Amino acid sequence: MNKRKVTVGGILKLINDAGEIFLPLTRKGTYRQLYSPRILSLEDYFPSEIKRVASRLIRKGHVQKEETSDGWIIKITNKGKNEILKFRLEEFKPKKDKWDGLWRLVFFDIEEVNRKKRDMLRKYLKKLGLKQMQESVWVGPFDVSSEVKYLREVLDVPHEVKIGVMKELENAEDLKGWFEL
Repeated sequence: MNKRKVTVGGILKLINDAGEIFLPLTRKGTYRQLYSPRILSLEDYFPSEIKRVASRLIRKGHVQKEETSDGWIIKITNKGKNEILKFRLEEFKPKKDKWDGLWRLVFFDIEEVNRKKRDMLRKYLKKLGLKQMQESVWVGPFDVSSEVKYLREVLDVPHEVKIGVMKELENAEDLKGWFEL
């Protein structure tokens, strides 16, 4: 069996998707496997790599650990959730589907105290191909609701970000030009 190196982004995504993971220790003190209820095994990875990456994530505050007699329970922190966004940025791409004639609007009202979250949201909305209509209103022709829902959960602003769908919109001809429809 060929062993692979594990990446920081891979481990962060794994922990985020699972909610928490358990790292059992072998007699030699390295991690034999990495599993959760949804992930049975990562035996394809070098145990030393898993240990190195997990230790680095703990040191940076991206995950927290709880030691047990059998090993560690690892949970992702809010800082770790924000770090996941950096690794998932490549997955956020403008959609180029056939336009269904509906406009998608994203509204948000995020307080000044959460400026970093607001700026990150804007950055990712732009990456998704949406255009800014007003300071806190973005529009696009394609369905990006699952990506926006993911963003608001990871940024921990579930009630401050809303999604709307409209058939008619003032200045639609200008928008069609923006989006080359």
